[in-house]
Amino acid sequence: MNPRIRIILRDFELTATAELCVEDAPQASEMLLGLLRTPVLSVAIHAIYAGPAVLVDIPARHGEPRGGQIPVENQTDSPRPGDLLLLPPPVNEEDLARVAEADDVTLAVFYGDHGRPLTPQGWQPGVRVGRVVEGLEELREVCRRIRFEGACEVRLAREPEPGEVETAVLYTDGASRGNPGPAGAGFVLATDDGMVLAEGSVPLAPTTVNVAEYAALVAGLEEALRQGVRRLELRMDSELIIRQLTGAYRVRAPQLQPMFREAKQLIERFEEFTCRHIPREMNRRADQLAGDAARRMKEKRTDDAD
Repeated sequence: MNPRIRIILRDFELTATAELCVEDAPQASEMLLGLLRTPVLSVAIHAIYAGPAVLVDIPARHGEPRGGQIPVENQTDSPRPGDLLLLPPPVNEEDLARVAEADDVTLAVFYGDHGRPLTPQGWQPGVRVGRVVEGLEELREVCRRIRFEGACEVRLAREPEPGEVETAVLYTDGASRGNPGPAGAGFVLATDDGMVLAEGSVPLAPTTVNVAEYAALVAGLEEALRQGVRRLELRMDSELIIRQLTGAYRVRAPQLQPMFREAKQLIERFEEFTCRHIPREMNRRADQLAGDAARRMKEKRTDDAD
């Protein structure tokens, strides 16, 4: 499968996915993936002269591109709805002098049924670098709204593959039916723009909520390391554990001390690690996974007793 990128417009609660044209535009695809090695936050502006399309400015990053230049391949003067086009830099001498110091590249998200790529310098073919494969109709509607409502914040990001994710957010929670009682651990590992990378729902032998919370934390940290995450932010609704991890509280309970040490050893393997307390309503999925695991453990113990 060709690599994919995501187009996220949070104001409209929309995420669209585009697949890159690696075979037809290998150099352009490689350049765009390089620019999106880490997510780009920019703005989408409507540009009727582009065919119609919305334009997203991508700044130079990681050494590419140079002077706004783009590869000349897979050019088209007849884009289709959902095509992603890289537009060429200006061509007159005055503009060429300007872009000699500017490395930005323009990505056009074409949404119209008719039209051709057009820059302020005249009609020019664009490089078709990809095509929207998920969320196209919703994206087209948003693009039409941008035409009338003005600029909109947009986030561009590579769709990560296993082992390629560098930055992620971990949500964890623990549950115990009886405290102590049949317990469960739940975690959600996601990208910072909300795409779920992994979920876990682990039944636990009867124990306390705090032990279950640490079990969820350890399971989530292990999954993040397995996926190659290097920078991790932990979010959980257990204020006690957050304060223990940050050193504000000492770990006094004997049953928590070995789990605390295990968690700290795992945390040390990340290049960057931060953690913060969140309200329970912002941790609903991890809470649900933990509760489901505790329920399964309770049902299993009931069946065993029978």
